[in-house]
Amino acid sequence: MNSKSMFIVPSWHYWLDPLKHQPYWEVYYATHLKNAGYDIDLYDMRDNNTGDLRVSVENIPERDFYFYWIFKTGDAAEIYAIADLLKNKYPNSVHAAGGTHVDMCPDECESFFDSIVVGPGETAFCRIIEDKKSGNIKKRYTSDYKDTQFRDTLVPDRSFLPPEKVVNNKIFSQYGDIPGTLTYFSRGCIFKCAYCVYNVPNQLQVRMPESIKNEIMYFKENYGVKGILVKDEIAIHPNKKISSATLNAIKDCDVVWRGQTISIASREQLELAKDSGCLELSVGIETVDDNVMKMIDKQWQSQKKIESFISNCKDLDIKVKICLILGLPGEGHDIAKKTIDFLGKVEPDYISVSGFCP
Repeated sequence: MNSKSMFIVPSWHYWLDPLKHQPYWEVYYATHLKNAGYDIDLYDMRDNNTGDLRVSVENIPERDFYFYWIFKTGDAAEIYAIADLLKNKYPNSVHAAGGTHVDMCPDECESFFDSIVVGPGETAFCRIIEDKKSGNIKKRYTSDYKDTQFRDTLVPDRSFLPPEKVVNNKIFSQYGDIPGTLTYFSRGCIFKCAYCVYNVPNQLQVRMPESIKNEIMYFKENYGVKGILVKDEIAIHPNKKISSATLNAIKDCDVVWRGQTISIASREQLELAKDSGCLELSVGIETVDDNVMKMIDKQWQSQKKIESFISNCKDLDIKVKICLILGLPGEGHDIAKKTIDFLGKVEPDYISVSGFCP
């Protein structure tokens, strides 16, 4: 009898609209399991959230394996509780989790799950199933991102979700009635900013142009998508040859897009981004204090570079969203005034403000 597995998506309780974005990584790893021949489905707690976790978990059907991808620490406590409740309900079930939170806190996570996945999960979840069958399941499965490239990866099978959870008109609402969705054209980041855990892996694994085109056409043909939210940490690769290949692939598919990048993107790269359909770029400047930038290992950025980036975007009619972190080590008492003065000078279109959380 084949084992049955399930990926569980938590409630994403901290979002105003938890259904606006896809649970990309759960769908991505479920696709790898499906492609390997395993019986896998997905349970989405975002619209099955009763407000009482015990009641919500009662609706989850029995499976042999329950898998979780803890991308954000904000989900950790809830997922720990879900795993505990399901273990009590189905005592023979196996629970395994991976994700950035697990990578950062493996010892803690080992106490909540039968197995944890440290590093990428493309093969690890399959190994957990096979090792359980052979009676040799391990507590920790460690893989190296260097051995698991993203360049020719599978296109995540969005049929794990109903269509309304794949595409909506909310992602591009400020630009009109555009059916939009999200995906990743790369994963990781080559920088080592001290406040950030999204540089996992600490390399930028970029998908091949043909892979990018295949996924965009998959969206267009199956879901009528006209806009793509590129969730990459750095949507415009610092290497101009690589960024040109990616942007030309998007351009060939005739969609609009928005995404996140860094302030050192050149005028030439921004021109190609605009030509490929870019409507908006989010840039994590984090602080307007050059001394604080050095303290957080972001010394490659400066106010001058930020100003040049925003000026180029304005000239090209690309909207700019600035992301800031207040409360970073090294800030002076005048940081609020300095920040307000800087924003008044550069006049970004949107601003996102976060508090530093050790």
